[in-house]
Amino acid sequence: MAGGGGSSYFPRQRVKFRRLVEKTVEETELRGLDAEVGDYLQTVLAKVNERQSDKVQRYIDEIAQILGGDQEIEKFLFGGSVAKHTFVDGLSDIDALVILNRAGLEGKTPVEVLRDFFDSLDASLLRDKVQKVSVGKLAVTVSYEDGIELQLLPAIRRGDSVCISDADGGSWKTINPKVFQRDLTKANERLNNALVPAIKLAKSLLSDLPAEIRPTGYHVEALSVEATKGYRGPKTVKSLLQHILTASISRVREPVADTTSQSRHIDANLGKKNSQQREKLSLAIAAIARRMNAASTVDRWKEIIGF
Repeated sequence: MAGGGGSSYFPRQRVKFRRLVEKTVEETELRGLDAEVGDYLQTVLAKVNERQSDKVQRYIDEIAQILGGDQEIEKFLFGGSVAKHTFVDGLSDIDALVILNRAGLEGKTPVEVLRDFFDSLDASLLRDKVQKVSVGKLAVTVSYEDGIELQLLPAIRRGDSVCISDADGGSWKTINPKVFQRDLTKANERLNNALVPAIKLAKSLLSDLPAEIRPTGYHVEALSVEATKGYRGPKTVKSLLQHILTASISRVREPVADTTSQSRHIDANLGKKNSQQREKLSLAIAAIARRMNAASTVDRWKEIIGF
C-alpha cells in the first residue's frame, strides 16, 4: 500500500513543480517584456510630447500680452496636438480658451467676436515667427514658422458664466470648461500620472483611421476617463493603453455625453447608437487591441505603434 501510494504521489508533485517553474519563467519573461515595452513607449512619448514644449507656452504667453489685460486665457491639459484644422472638436482639442472681457462686446454675435479676435491677432503677431493666421467656423489657428499650430477659441463672460459659440456660429451657449479637465486630472493622479501618457498614445494610434470614423481627441479622452473608473490593474502606460483600447471596443457603439455642455454628445459626428460608423470604429479599435494584446516582443509593439 505504501509503495503504491508513493508511486502515484511523486509524479503529481513533479507535474506541479514543472508547472510552477513554467509559470515563474513566463512571469519573468512578461516582466522583462513589460519593462522593455515601457522603455520603448517612453521614447515614443518623447516624440509625441515635442509639441508640448516650453515654446508652446511661450507662444500662448506672447498672445496674451498682445491681447492685453481685457482677456483671460484658460489653458488646456493636452491642447490641439491632434487637431490640425480650424474647427473645434472639443474643448480639449484646442490650446487655449480665450475669454474676452473687452468693452463693446455686449450684444455682438459669435461671428462678430470671432472676426474681431482674428483681426486683432492678424494685425499684431510678429511675422518673423508667424507663417499664417487663419479663421475657421469657431476658432482661430496661428501657424508658426517652426511648424507649431495653436488653436484659440474666443469666448465671453456673462456674470459667472463662460459662453462660446454654438456649433453653427449663430448664438452663444454657456459651458463649464473645467469640469472635464478636473475629472481627467483626478483620474491621472489616481493612476500615478500614467493615464495622460496612455491617452496620448491612444490618440496617436487612432489618428490614422479614416476621417469618417476617426474619434476626436476629446472623444478619446472621455473614453479613457470612463474606461479607467474602478480600474485596479497595473498603473503603467502599457497596461492602461491596452485597457483603454479594449474597453473602447464596445463603448464607442453608444454616444458619449459632453460634461462641459459644449454639445449634447462628444461624438455626435458618429451618428446614433450602433450606427454604421460606430460599428466600423469598434471593429478598427478591436483589430488594434487584438494585435497589441498578442504582441510578445518589442518589435511587434514597434510595428503596432508605428514609431
